[in-house]
Amino acid sequence: MRSQKLKSLIYQWIVYLLSSILIFLSSLLLLAAALILNLFRLIKKLPFFFKKKTRFAILLSSIAVLLLLIAYIFFYPLGWEKNKDTLHVMVEKGDNFPEISRKLKDSGLRFNSQALYLSSVLLKIDRKIFPGRYDFQKGITLSGVLKKFYEKGISAIDVTIPEGYNLYQIAGILKKEIDLDSVQFVKTCFDTGLIRRLGLKAKSLEGYLFPDTYKLYWKMEPGKIIEMMVQEFNLIITDSLRAQLNELKLSLHKVLTVASLVESEAKIDEERPLISAVYYNRLKIGMALQCDPTVIYALGGLDRPLVLKDLEIDSPYNTYKHPGLPPGPINNPGKASLIAAFFPAKIDYLYFVAKGDGSHFFSVDLEEHNRARAKIKRENKS
Repeated sequence: MRSQKLKSLIYQWIVYLLSSILIFLSSLLLLAAALILNLFRLIKKLPFFFKKKTRFAILLSSIAVLLLLIAYIFFYPLGWEKNKDTLHVMVEKGDNFPEISRKLKDSGLRFNSQALYLSSVLLKIDRKIFPGRYDFQKGITLSGVLKKFYEKGISAIDVTIPEGYNLYQIAGILKKEIDLDSVQFVKTCFDTGLIRRLGLKAKSLEGYLFPDTYKLYWKMEPGKIIEMMVQEFNLIITDSLRAQLNELKLSLHKVLTVASLVESEAKIDEERPLISAVYYNRLKIGMALQCDPTVIYALGGLDRPLVLKDLEIDSPYNTYKHPGLPPGPINNPGKASLIAAFFPAKIDYLYFVAKGDGSHFFSVDLEEHNRARAKIKRENKS
């Protein structure tokens, strides 16, 4: 069944491509025919002292010159002013053809503007150019430019979302990479209708935007990007992981929240299950999680270290003041942190302290924890 659908899809694309080429060549032939017809009429008006053979020779020569000129204009590589193999041109929604032509020239391409415009009119693409980023390789011809516009050949842009970024940081990346409306993206992440359609039980999509590298398009709709990211998240959360929820006796949302805490603290993959276990052990005995990144999230992010005053903020995300898990994830964790949250290590640790090299020292009780802190402090001073 799938192979039949694939064959059908390939056949449709082949037909579409051949049709596009035929339409383009037909337009060129019509243009050439019109020019030749006018040329023939002009030659017929030559003075009577030109013999018929001479007239015919002039006609053939003129046709040959005309065809060579058309071939040169449309099929000779365009001038290239940049020291790059690829040029990028951003076509905005509402751009008219003169604006697009100017952008092409500003990018470093050199071509005959009149020929491009006339051909675009004949192909009826001058007002139907799809907005997006168009990539042009060195050596492209004018016919190649027209073909790319006709086939809506916008280029995908590889955008990497790092593990542990929250939805506001992701919005910033998308703004920078594909000029997405970051405010609209954040609003869409809180769209309850979309969240329900995606089958999630949450107040926002924080935590469900799986970090990965995505092929996106210039000014792509926020909802489509979100759907892609949530779809990747669902691929990671397999049936075997969902079955583990019964063992943990927690909802997916709460386990995802633990995963986000692990992501915010862990730098070494081997420690992720240990950090996960510390949080679960504290939850079991009703001990405050005291997770610094939750306070930073409550403060809207910080570009400095936490101070004692910060720990006084009245927020449900402040795990120093409020026992138990925060209301939801504080970032979007990667696969390693998700696995660690579903399968914590079977240890009795209740504390950990950063050594300063990305690793941590884990302790069972407060006395051991304080000794570890003092030791690390001495070592960092020396």
